[in-house]
Amino acid sequence: MAFGSKYFGWLAALLIVLGAGWLLLPEGYNTLILWLSPQLGNYVRPTMVMVNAILVNPLNNYVMVAIWAVAGFVGGAIAGTKKGAFVVGLFTWLSALLILAFSVYQLLITGMDLGTLPPMPPGTSITDLLGIPLVQSIIGELLGLLGGFGGGGGIDMLAVLTPLLIWVITPVVVVIVTGMVGATVRPKE
Repeated sequence: MAFGSKYFGWLAALLIVLGAGWLLLPEGYNTLILWLSPQLGNYVRPTMVMVNAILVNPLNNYVMVAIWAVAGFVGGAIAGTKKGAFVVGLFTWLSALLILAFSVYQLLITGMDLGTLPPMPPGTSITDLLGIPLVQSIIGELLGLLGGFGGGGGIDMLAVLTPLLIWVITPVVVVIVTGMVGATVRPKE
């Protein structure tokens, strides 16, 4: 097994995540992008694509789970071994995190001024933004958390962080597992 197979597996998997994530972005994100781009600049769309790709609730964002699965399978099949598939999956996920960090950094250095946000684009509404799978997940978790305050206790940080950790870990688990499946399906030379 050569370094090239892992490299090309990583490249193919990353391109699948980026390309499909860009093309299959939920409509609510497009509304958010149209609304924020005039003020925040060109890195709003890459940031939203990567947020949608990195924070995946497997219970309501099936499209992104499928994208990670296809990327892992293709990357693992190209890598050819389970160890190579693990490396490809992990590096694909880490690369997505780095792209998100770079996009957020680019937004921050442009000098965002959230006090001067333009009005929402014509033909859109707040319900478009509430249709974003991530927003739906956050609202569901917050409502569940607020329902737990009846006992008079404070905020349980574990209850707040657990869903977020699951959403962040889901893509890496999916891409690695499907990558290993792809590596076992590939005929050995």
